[in-house]
Amino acid sequence: MTASPGPGDSVAALRAPDVQGAFKGRTMGTAIVGTVLVVAHNSLPPAQDEWVHYCALIAAFRDTGTAQFVLAEGPGPNASQRQQALNKVPKGFVIPPTAVFTHSALVRGVVTLFNWFTPRAMRAFPPGDVAAAAVHLKMTEAQFQHVLDVAYALLPPEP
Repeated sequence: MTASPGPGDSVAALRAPDVQGAFKGRTMGTAIVGTVLVVAHNSLPPAQDEWVHYCALIAAFRDTGTAQFVLAEGPGPNASQRQQALNKVPKGFVIPPTAVFTHSALVRGVVTLFNWFTPRAMRAFPPGDVAAAAVHLKMTEAQFQHVLDVAYALLPPEP
């Protein structure tokens, strides 16, 4: 199985009954798909107002979430934004398995760095590596493909 070809190809995925809280801004989009927090961002750094929306989802998600999926076209959050997200969960919170799809070596490096301080819940994958990401998130490939379709539908266009 291969990844969806790109943004805009799966807008219907946002209408699925298991998709909640879908938000698409100018730099990032977020939603909860079943028990998976989905984040997609373009090549721009996350806008602060959109990051606040993501942090609110983290707070709502922390007790029921089983996984996170990030489609990352750009650098991701800055240090302050990462701390804002961490502040939304209690001390000692165990980050659920997280898969990051990205072409960016910089983003893959940040994921590696983040794992130095967490229980290695995050892994970066090249786009298209559906099978390995599905295994990491403990999903079938079909379940993961649905999450991926939602992520592509949430991905804001490039500026």
